[in-house]
Amino acid sequence: LTNLAEVQNSGFELSATYQKRLKDFHFSIGGNMSHIQNKVNAIDPGMTGETDRHISGNKITTRNKPMNSYYMLKWTGKIYQTQEEVNNSARTSTTVTVGDLKYRDISGPDGVPDGIISPEYDRVPLGNSLPRFQYGGTFNASYKGIDFSIAFQGIGKQNSYLSTAMVQPLRDNFGNVPSILEGKYWSPFNTAEENLSAKYPRLSNVSKNNNYATSSFWMFNGSYFRLKNLTLGYTLPETWTQKAGINRVRFYVSGSDLFCLSNFPDGWDPEMSYKAYPITTSLVMGLQVNF
Repeated sequence: LTNLAEVQNSGFELSATYQKRLKDFHFSIGGNMSHIQNKVNAIDPGMTGETDRHISGNKITTRNKPMNSYYMLKWTGKIYQTQEEVNNSARTSTTVTVGDLKYRDISGPDGVPDGIISPEYDRVPLGNSLPRFQYGGTFNASYKGIDFSIAFQGIGKQNSYLSTAMVQPLRDNFGNVPSILEGKYWSPFNTAEENLSAKYPRLSNVSKNNNYATSSFWMFNGSYFRLKNLTLGYTLPETWTQKAGINRVRFYVSGSDLFCLSNFPDGWDPEMSYKAYPITTSLVMGLQVNF
């Protein structure tokens, strides 16, 4: 461990709550939001000997960029459609062929594009996974014996990345094909029009080092909105319960994680560090009795 960099953090946090009582009706509403960003101002050479950057896996810490930025190949926005296009392009290896992802040739040993896609010269910083804008809110209301509450939270700006462990088909020559790829990948059995609109590259373990390299192709907007909890309850009138020697009786139904709006594959939990874990929705009905 070493003190590697000088980092400047800046942002703001806001929160507010309002409540009101109108005879038998009472309600409160609250919300919060925060915004944060950071920038690396200086790099200590440390054990690396480099004064302008430090690379660890697919992350880079470099001056004037966010700490631990994604460091990856830049996808051109195209999937190879013809062999002629493949032959006339810079590639990661000779196994790259029609149906594979096409990357941008950024640089080479001499500081100019060299016709080869390599992690040494063609990766660039592309933002980081730090949530830039987070928010949440609650609403509570009651009328006589009826009570209602709702809570939500989300992230308004965040870069997220689909790990190859979640999306790579035929993994280690025996894995199956993830459902998010079904009907959306390049295939020699598709028409030319279908392949032009294909969202994912061909299903191949041979080109895994090209198609599943750390690249901007697998990066997406990780913002989301989640309805975290919704509860509806009813408390029996005290005149009823006190006759039975009971202080309070409340019936309620509560649901957690009922709704999520995001760009993640259906069912994936955007709050988990390993995103392929599913969202678990729960519905609880209960009875509270106080003596």
